[in-house]
Amino acid sequence: MHRTLTDIDEELVAQMREHAMAYAASTPVRRVAVVANAPLEPSRERRDLIDTSDLVIRCNSLALDSVDDPPCVGTRTNVVVTARTTRPTPGFLQDYRNRAYFVGDTFSLDVPEPVGWPSYWPADLGAWPLPNRALGLPLKYLLRPTRGGLGVAPTTWMQAAFLDYRSILEAVIILTGISILFDREQQSWGYQADVPDSLVHHALKLDRQGVFLQGLVVMP
Repeated sequence: MHRTLTDIDEELVAQMREHAMAYAASTPVRRVAVVANAPLEPSRERRDLIDTSDLVIRCNSLALDSVDDPPCVGTRTNVVVTARTTRPTPGFLQDYRNRAYFVGDTFSLDVPEPVGWPSYWPADLGAWPLPNRALGLPLKYLLRPTRGGLGVAPTTWMQAAFLDYRSILEAVIILTGISILFDREQQSWGYQADVPDSLVHHALKLDRQGVFLQGLVVMP
């Protein structure tokens, strides 16, 4: 558990970077949009900013604009960062063969072999785990260095933003749809997609994650 930034497996991070870059809309990647799940008001400017990014990353129970919706969160998706417990939405597996999928394991730090993929995931999804040695443990340490990362679990979109920050250093990272930047006292998550709210787990420590994220990203 007592990891620092010097313990990051740089070779593994580089492999994940190459895998994600293979799905980018254009290279070199100069702008990355990380789209989280909080409800947002319609915005053509935001939609265009997301859909014209070189790499668009979405998280968990993701939402996509439909032809009947006002412009809001766009439709392009190159990478999905998710948890095994994610509740599916219509856009979650849409065109999955043309996306990279990464699956976080920060809630499985004490489980020798995490459980397999959910039964509704296609057999050819080709998802990659986000190994704790490359991402989860160093990020936990950054969020709570005085206790070596104990007692704090990074959210999925925190992992997505940090993966970009660590591996795509030349890009501008834009993060949107993330409620803790404005409300760190919330007790439940709301969603842009049509899924019920869910409770905030006590280990997420939203105050720490909110402060950390503000130092990483530009927020439209």
